[in-house]
Amino acid sequence: QFNLHYFNWSIDWIKESISMGFWSKKGSYVEYLIDDWIKNNKLGYGDGWHSYTISIRIRNLICIYRFLPEVRNQNRIKSLWIQLNWLDKHIEFFHKGNHLLENLISLSFVSIQFDGKKANNIFKRNIELLKLELNKQIMSDGGHVERSAAYHLIILERLSELALIIRLVKKHIPKWLKEKIILMNNWVENIKL
Repeated sequence: QFNLHYFNWSIDWIKESISMGFWSKKGSYVEYLIDDWIKNNKLGYGDGWHSYTISIRIRNLICIYRFLPEVRNQNRIKSLWIQLNWLDKHIEFFHKGNHLLENLISLSFVSIQFDGKKANNIFKRNIELLKLELNKQIMSDGGHVERSAAYHLIILERLSELALIIRLVKKHIPKWLKEKIILMNNWVENIKL
């Protein structure tokens, strides 16, 4: 049921539209589905408000709003802001591992999209927590502590996306983030068949 709340389908639709050179018919459903989610997922109730599902969904919503700016409106941005703040207060420190990394990456990825002191504080706090957590979860050889190549690649992709967003907004990528991405990429090259 978590998958229903991720909005991963939206990224697939965007990629499909880019490859075709025009917005597919599916795109006409995007606004309806976002509004339906907002209307039918009351604050704090159900799988849609699990910190892990929020982490994935809010990154996907940012991609929708970046690639399709005409889809943004005050109500949708307000909902995104509420979800960001909910996640910031419900980080999965108790789960550690992939849940915690997803939370911290998403908080950094989305908060940087907003202006203001609170958004800046969310970004600063969570990018520092991410740095500390990566130092725990990425081993000296560059591999993730769980030793799952699939999971390693997912985190590498997420960190690369985060680095690109930070570069886009802040005009630079933190040195430690570049170093982790390079180290993790080297691990991939070493284990590749």
